[in-house]
Amino acid sequence: MQRWIVVGVVAVMLAIGGGGFAYWTYKQNRPAPIWVPLPINSEVSDEKRAEIAKELKEKLQKPEILIPLSKELDLAKRWNLASPEEAAAEIRKRLFVDLGTADSPMGRVPSINIGVRGPRKETDISGKIALRLMQDVWKMLGIKPPAEKPF
Repeated sequence: MQRWIVVGVVAVMLAIGGGGFAYWTYKQNRPAPIWVPLPINSEVSDEKRAEIAKELKEKLQKPEILIPLSKELDLAKRWNLASPEEAAAEIRKRLFVDLGTADSPMGRVPSINIGVRGPRKETDISGKIALRLMQDVWKMLGIKPPAEKPF
């Protein structure tokens, strides 16, 4: 009888441990978008902000921007892909440019959020991609980058 109790306790412990591991794995693979807000003058109309966001997304999806980014961050190796071109295609799928709001010293202001959608376990890579994309956005818009790191 005692053997069956021990076997039952071990089975319950394994079930709880397996369930915990499955839940942890599930949480690690959930989406976790990372973005960097680009504050916009609040006097700019919503239509103009939407137009700017659309143009930025079109420019950021070009291979001449994404391929050097994938080479610089070595994304092909990190994502187990064959080439930087495939990594650039993956970035193109994950890239988003949305309208939103950002906190500033003057309060909440409209912004254009430029970022990457990826699983939670890749938040560090997604953050690096988003920051690197912002450098390209600053060049496109002719804005001088901030003297200090945004984070």
